[in-house]
Amino acid sequence: MNDVDVFLEVFGGFTIAEAMKFLIAVAAVIYACKKFSDYLTKKHDAEMKKNEQLEEALSAVKKYPEYRQQSIAIQKQWEQENKDIRKTLEEVIKRLDDMEEDTKRRERNKCRDRLLQSFRYYTNKEKNPMQAWTRMESEAFWEQFKDYENMDGNGYMHSDVQPAMNLLGVIEMDDTEHVAALMKSRG
Repeated sequence: MNDVDVFLEVFGGFTIAEAMKFLIAVAAVIYACKKFSDYLTKKHDAEMKKNEQLEEALSAVKKYPEYRQQSIAIQKQWEQENKDIRKTLEEVIKRLDDMEEDTKRRERNKCRDRLLQSFRYYTNKEKNPMQAWTRMESEAFWEQFKDYENMDGNGYMHSDVQPAMNLLGVIEMDDTEHVAALMKSRG
């Protein structure tokens, strides 16, 4: 038996249609295997990605105590910085208060000095023989006296200066005859 006879004996009963069916069936099985293989590959990749994400999450959870310690350390640092800022702010406020008090004291001293100069001038019988002043001079003096009191001025200004200044006569500004006489008397 030669090779052709063996071939015909094994495949002699197949028709071309049957061979085509067989080839289509084989191709369908190969296509299905390929699709199944692709599906398994995608599923495997998805599972691997999911596992990686879980590993990252577990790693982050494991580091939570470390992160918590860092958070506590930062919070303590901020609290210390806030305390330092508060302390500095209190020092600055105290310095400003001291400067304000010093300025107030200096202004009070200047005001007292001007009041004393006015007191010495207006109560001096040689410089102010009529022992009087104009309404304008009086108002200017008493406004300055109020400023002095508002700056917490007190003492002999109230016991000596104020009573003496209240004894001075006041000449109204529209009384030009008396104003002229007052100015002439001061010479």
